[in-house]
Amino acid sequence: MQEPRLITTSHALDALAAELRAAGRLALDTEFVWERTYRPMLGVVQVATDGGVAVIDAVAVPDLGALSSVLRDPAVPVVLHGGTQDLEIFASLAGDPVRGVFDTQIEAAFLGYGLQVGLSTLLERVLKVQIKKDQTYTDWVRRPLRREQLAYAADDVHHLLALHDGLRADLERRGRVAWADEEMRALEEPARYAPVPPEERYEWVKGWQKLGGRELAVLRELAAWRERAAERADIRPNFVANDIVLTSLAGRPVDTMDDLRHVRGLTPGAVERHGRAILAAIRAGVACPTERWPARPPRLRGRPPAPGLAALLKAAVQAVAEREDIAPEVIATGREIEALASQGGRDTQLDAIGVVHGWRRELVGETLLAIARGEVAIGYDPARRQVVTR
Repeated sequence: MQEPRLITTSHALDALAAELRAAGRLALDTEFVWERTYRPMLGVVQVATDGGVAVIDAVAVPDLGALSSVLRDPAVPVVLHGGTQDLEIFASLAGDPVRGVFDTQIEAAFLGYGLQVGLSTLLERVLKVQIKKDQTYTDWVRRPLRREQLAYAADDVHHLLALHDGLRADLERRGRVAWADEEMRALEEPARYAPVPPEERYEWVKGWQKLGGRELAVLRELAAWRERAAERADIRPNFVANDIVLTSLAGRPVDTMDDLRHVRGLTPGAVERHGRAILAAIRAGVACPTERWPARPPRLRGRPPAPGLAALLKAAVQAVAEREDIAPEVIATGREIEALASQGGRDTQLDAIGVVHGWRRELVGETLLAIARGEVAIGYDPARRQVVTR
């Protein structure tokens, strides 16, 4: 592969955007640094068409509006690999999701390559191509960029279009294009990228589901304070105060600065910087009227499942996964199987369970519901060496 073109000016980016639109499709990847800052610091954006590769220096050209305009056009398909964070970055920058998304990691999951196969592994298995992954943790915002970094960045997109074409052809042969497309269209849902208000960040705190009403009211205030403090300081929220500190304070509120100094996990410096704000948040939560308490999370599991039912459902999923050569976790998670067993197959309580919707319901969901309702039995056919329903 020849050395990629490096884009370092707005004028060059405008010209590249026109080329991408004319090419009709592109491969996309990003390199960023996100160890300490509140938001990821974008270093480079690499794109490829059938005609070549370009690396955009996002430090030299921070306004990526010309590129974002192309990415929002559903007439120009965008191919990524494991692109969740890339999509989040561009949705944040542009205020709108990337359209026409094809994720080769998702496509591969429907072809027996596993749930989250890495790009280098997939390229080697599908295209017999090897790439180096030796620059992942370099400093992508430090300048100048080194030749090794540019080569690494280019490798991540150079083969993506060919990889997508190969996987797509295999999906068509196996009749699974609609299944994969259903998953990838979910990546374009605006709600997926909607900013979460600070007042709702308590649901991101590990262990929040175990707290009661007033405790949740305190946690809501503490989590909102932490989020705002982290954004102002441009650091990760857990560097302000970790989740254990927040849930501990929510469960056992304190009243004074001296009390805060005895809270495990809060350093003396943190108490001096944030103590008054923490106490104010605690007081606001404690004083919150009952009717404004956050609702406790609905229990996905209802009554305890019948002994062995979850194991039967899991066996049915495993049998279909092996027959179709798909990772079982792509079809149904363990949590979904347990929830289905607990609900006993009652349709009115299954909205949150993915396996009873879309292609999953067609593939195995109806069978799982029938098993949970006691309408069919599950057994083993030694002649076919398969788990079957009767």
